[in-house]
Amino acid sequence: MPAPTPEVAPRFGFVVHPLTPFQRRLLGVRSGDARLMRGEPSDRPPGRVISELAVERAVGTPVRGMLAAIPSLPETLLKEQAAGVGDVLDAVRLCNGAGARVVGLGAVTAVIGGQGKAVAEAAPCAVTTGNALTAWAAVETWARFDALRGRDAPVGLYGWPGAVAGGILRLLVDRGATVRVVSAAPPTPLIRTLDRLTREGPGRAELVEHERLVFERGQVLIAASSTGGRIALSSLPSGAVVIDVAAPVDVDFDVPFREDVLILDGEMVRLPGRLRGTEPWQTLYGWVTGQGERIFACFAEPMLIAGSGRLDLAACGRDLPIERLRAMAALAAVEGFSVDALCARGRPIRGARLLAFAERRVR
Repeated sequence: MPAPTPEVAPRFGFVVHPLTPFQRRLLGVRSGDARLMRGEPSDRPPGRVISELAVERAVGTPVRGMLAAIPSLPETLLKEQAAGVGDVLDAVRLCNGAGARVVGLGAVTAVIGGQGKAVAEAAPCAVTTGNALTAWAAVETWARFDALRGRDAPVGLYGWPGAVAGGILRLLVDRGATVRVVSAAPPTPLIRTLDRLTREGPGRAELVEHERLVFERGQVLIAASSTGGRIALSSLPSGAVVIDVAAPVDVDFDVPFREDVLILDGEMVRLPGRLRGTEPWQTLYGWVTGQGERIFACFAEPMLIAGSGRLDLAACGRDLPIERLRAMAALAAVEGFSVDALCARGRPIRGARLLAFAERRVR
């Protein structure tokens, strides 16, 4: 599919929603909605543009886009799926009416309506969940950490049969890694999938009953479930390394901090150029996501698709075929999207912290 002409700036949209009641109140403040400010349901249309933004590119015109907000919290979207699909669809239509060629749904919003498929089927433009670039970012994060150790080692994976976990598994095997998939009672489809991937290679996949079997060998665990809150920080053995992918996060911070374990963000992507936006972009999105200079891969995916003109790579649903994952990885390299640092809670980890952790791990 041809790229957009340089005279016309490619446009994208992204549907954002608060993750906590406090963030919903902040959304009310930023959108001037008095009912949301008080923590009450809004009486306004659910989809509204809350910020215009643009991403500079090394070549070509900037990619321009917008955030459209819905006030529902994740639990409401999950419990009232029909209403949630309608609200998200209204926001998608609003973005498309403003010129968006592709709209991203984001990690949590995409769980409604069959992994976003219900929205995509009724949408007037391309819709994508962001799962493909999220899987790529997680594997890039693992590769970056693995390079610091100077040796290849098996990697654990937690979260199957989630869409992102499935994409990570395919990419890791495609890169030649040995993947130890955590499943206490593996269902037949998982066993068949691992057997097929091992036959196809060049890597291999095997089963382990518990994540502790990953940690006791000093291996990294990539945690990518769709529900979050599965692993207590206090329960991790000393020296454990977890790459926590997307939101909701899998590691429950039941204790504030531990110096003897490393919890890495698994979805932080550096954009090809500066991200500019109107207020409340700089404040609101940071409050909602906890991000600074880097952004979630699920948010970067519609930017990448819009800027390249590869609308055929937009997709919803659980399946992430390896051909699409490879194409997304190649496109990210061409367009200048990268995982350029190991991050924790949205910020790059200082080299001194990594060095101290490595020395403590050896001891």
